[in-house]
Amino acid sequence: MIAEPGDKVRLKLAKLTGTRAVIEAVHDGVLVIRLEESGARMRVDADDVTNLSLAARKAWVSVPDRRVGRPKGLRFCDRVSVTLRIDRDLWEDFQAKETLGLIEDRTALINELLRAKLARLAAKES
Repeated sequence: MIAEPGDKVRLKLAKLTGTRAVIEAVHDGVLVIRLEESGARMRVDADDVTNLSLAARKAWVSVPDRRVGRPKGLRFCDRVSVTLRIDRDLWEDFQAKETLGLIEDRTALINELLRAKLARLAAKES
């Protein structure tokens, strides 16, 4: 399997180690990539990246029927996964607080905030 345009990669180059990018073109083992953060384009050897998409493709080929997520029976509590649309500035502020260690557990915080709001609404109902 080889790298393909659109694959997501992580750079191994000294000054850009860990930087994420997307492959835009492949020419004889040389990749044209676009850095996610800056949008800058550059050429790198295929050996200078970890191809995350290729790893996923290989895993899919080797075990296509593998179930994803946690196996049943390993639940510690009854939870539901939910997708939310959050204003970008609010989310960036949330992530900054998390980085500073002010938010230790996203799930616990969201549950706490929802419980408090629902309790206030219930009090208004009665």
